[in-house]
Amino acid sequence: MPDSRFSDMMKLIGFDARDAALLGQQADTIEPWIPSIVDHFYEALLQRPDARAIFTGGEPQIERLRHLLADWLRGLFSGTYDSAYYEKRLAIGAAHVRVALPQQYMILGIELIRQELETALRSADVAETDLTLRSLDKLLTLELAIMLESYKEGFAKRIRRSERDALEEKLTRAEHLAEIGQLAASLAHEIKNPLAGISGAIEVIGDGMPAGNPHRQIVKEILGQISRLDAAVKDLLVYARPVKPRAAQIVLHDAVVRVLMLLREEPEIQRVRVDYEPPAGDSTVHADDSHMEQLLMNLIINAAHASQDGQVIKVEVIPNGESVRLAVTDWGAGMPPHVRERAFEAFFTTKAKGTGLGLAICRRLVEATDGTIELQSELGEGTKVMASLPRTGPTEDKRTQR
Repeated sequence: MPDSRFSDMMKLIGFDARDAALLGQQADTIEPWIPSIVDHFYEALLQRPDARAIFTGGEPQIERLRHLLADWLRGLFSGTYDSAYYEKRLAIGAAHVRVALPQQYMILGIELIRQELETALRSADVAETDLTLRSLDKLLTLELAIMLESYKEGFAKRIRRSERDALEEKLTRAEHLAEIGQLAASLAHEIKNPLAGISGAIEVIGDGMPAGNPHRQIVKEILGQISRLDAAVKDLLVYARPVKPRAAQIVLHDAVVRVLMLLREEPEIQRVRVDYEPPAGDSTVHADDSHMEQLLMNLIINAAHASQDGQVIKVEVIPNGESVRLAVTDWGAGMPPHVRERAFEAFFTTKAKGTGLGLAICRRLVEATDGTIELQSELGEGTKVMASLPRTGPTEDKRTQR
């Protein structure tokens, strides 16, 4: 008995024992025609450069496929269309999926073969030609349905594999973060308190020096380096043990205005020009206000670091249907491809004084809102970082669906 799915297909198309018998009677008639049908099929297929590019194995691969096509043609006239037939046809469809044969060529290929077989049967002047051709049309329709089933299963497997890989990556990142969390707690205990003590002691020493003492500049440099270390430890703590967001409906435009005011006195910001125009529409998003401020500060300061004196940084808030897009663009040095691919990776940095956590933290902050973040950059042309932030949170979405 055929597979239940195959049986349903045959019932739907009206393919029955009479059709099977008519086709089975033509096996000897078709056999001499098979080599020329195979030749014509591949002549037509290989005329297309995009189709020819699929055959990466060259002539040996094409020769194997020619033999497979010949066997497939003989199977059309076997007279037996059971579960074994169905499974074999599924396997052929799976082979098409593996070589990434575009579905349009599969459909066009079936039509080319139908035309060739019709010519052969009419030339042989077989008995009940029209009935036989009608049975053949039914079977080729079934063949196409089976191949489409193969594509559906192939795509489903690909999606499951992609989802599995994404989950494994997420688990690996979670394990990595857990390890960093333990390290961060230790660092906070072992470094922050001693740093505070060292900083206080150095300040006392500096305050005790006369105004003209040349060592006062050295003391100032030491305090600056201590501040850098303290900032690095804070970045590590934020990345490894982020505070759970307190999401609410906030106006992103208001957050941008506040951050730009806070950054006015930053030396890095003072040497560039920040260009920002209020959005043309509602910029309400569902997010943690403090997290959005931190996101904006990181992105704008990063852009300033990448810019030359006097260059422009553009900040945009763009309402976009169910989300609001935040974009920060600079026209600085830009990134080569190998750096761009790793830009959001924790601890990866090309800066002599960087921790490699700035963009990684930005990604954590955006993902915590169920948003997405991406980066466009070309060497010598600058960088654009775009975050898409949802207008509503998961709870509100569910409430709306009800």
